[in-house]
Amino acid sequence: MTIANARPIRTFLTVVGLWAGLGAFSVAVSAALADDAADSLSANLGSIDFPNSGAPEAQTAFLTGMKAFHSFEFAAAREAFREAQSIDPDFGLAYWGEALSYNAPLWAEQDRDAARATLARYEATPGARAQRTPRGRERGLMEAVDVLYGVGDKLSRDIAYSEAMRRLHEQFPDDDEIATVYAVSLLGTVRPGDRGFSRQIRAGAIALEVFGRNPRHPGAAHFIIHAFDDPEHAILALPAARVYAEIAPAAPHALHMPSHIFVQLGMWEGVVDSNDASYKAALDQIEHKGVARGRSEYHALQWYHYGQLQLGNVGMAQWALDEAFRTLGQFPSARVRNGTMSMLARHTLEQEAWSEFDHAVLGDAERDHSAVQLAAGLSAAHTGNLAAAEAALASIRAARQRFVRESSTAYRARIAAVEEKQLEAALALAGGDAAAAEAFLVEATTLEAELNPPSGPPLPMKPAFEMYGEFLLVQGRTEEAAVQFGKALERTPNRTKSVQGLARTR
Repeated sequence: MTIANARPIRTFLTVVGLWAGLGAFSVAVSAALADDAADSLSANLGSIDFPNSGAPEAQTAFLTGMKAFHSFEFAAAREAFREAQSIDPDFGLAYWGEALSYNAPLWAEQDRDAARATLARYEATPGARAQRTPRGRERGLMEAVDVLYGVGDKLSRDIAYSEAMRRLHEQFPDDDEIATVYAVSLLGTVRPGDRGFSRQIRAGAIALEVFGRNPRHPGAAHFIIHAFDDPEHAILALPAARVYAEIAPAAPHALHMPSHIFVQLGMWEGVVDSNDASYKAALDQIEHKGVARGRSEYHALQWYHYGQLQLGNVGMAQWALDEAFRTLGQFPSARVRNGTMSMLARHTLEQEAWSEFDHAVLGDAERDHSAVQLAAGLSAAHTGNLAAAEAALASIRAARQRFVRESSTAYRARIAAVEEKQLEAALALAGGDAAAAEAFLVEATTLEAELNPPSGPPLPMKPAFEMYGEFLLVQGRTEEAAVQFGKALERTPNRTKSVQGLARTR
């Protein structure tokens, strides 16, 4: 069943909540149902073994929080860890877990103030927290999280935290939870544009060892996927990708994550199915947990849209784009708008729907959205509106210049630089200067070759090697075009337009 004709799923927790609201059961029965629901949720997030000093009554909540963290369901993790704290206020790892949930390692995002406030509820200072926490692995974890939220910039703290986790892993090499947290800490030191693969390989190797011992460990499966999320290594993560959704079906992010590997291997049906399930689960979570729109469900919707485009299912892709605009109409936040504009850009570029692009949809909010500006510029160039194309080019150029000034957006500047050259090529071609257009395309491919292979739908949204191949085809230079399509497919395997372009060279 696909997203378009399916109602959001209703979880067991929702049914329990509705029953309790009817007041048809006694307090004792309601409490038993709540316990059953908590057990059901925990069972649907995977299986881990984490011996600790907390009260036995706090274990279900604590383990639920830990498993939710492993699937990056941070809000659910916080809720569970706080429950464990309320049951056992002396349970240090319950505060450690909540603090850890304020760090999104792979996005380099962190709420340091909230994490520090959580830790301060346990004890006011790092020294006091360490002294109160039982010696050994628990104290080591507490000391490590204090490094994560200590002094220095985010990257330096991420590196120092990972080093602390490395030492703890060496001290307790057979502890799967320490190993898994160390693995994700390694991935948390990687930034877009970093060269080399040693940290990813190390993290993946550790996660594979844990996965071998416990094939239902949510963190092991999850971090294997993230470690090998590139075309060259993705095949190593395919076994984990095939089972992760079954390990943690209560986590929308876990339902989405297999599609990272499916994209890298060009398995488009898997991309669609994973994100169909993730989108429905995320909508259910939004409905019953009050989660803000524009996060996990939009991520899944965008990937679903891309997968349908690759399959040639234009109607379903159009439904997804329409769904995004419907959501924007109801929830006009900056995050929802940004996601919707991304989908509009990709839809325009994939479908080459140049005459259908509505330039009036662009406002001040899109001045830094280089992908939608590229879509607007190419649409204008192809339909003879050169003034609009020049305006889009100016927006991309200005965005690139703004991005390059900040370390947090420096990689976006490199993507925008490719898009700038692509639009310059289109303008040159519209002006009849094929030689200049080719020079710009060569520059675009050179810049793109310096980017990491995309960990998902391509960025830039129109791959430069593919665009250059299409240009060469029009010029009748089929052998050269085949080379460019081949390079495009190395970065984005089985991508439909590149496959079709390569076929036209034969």
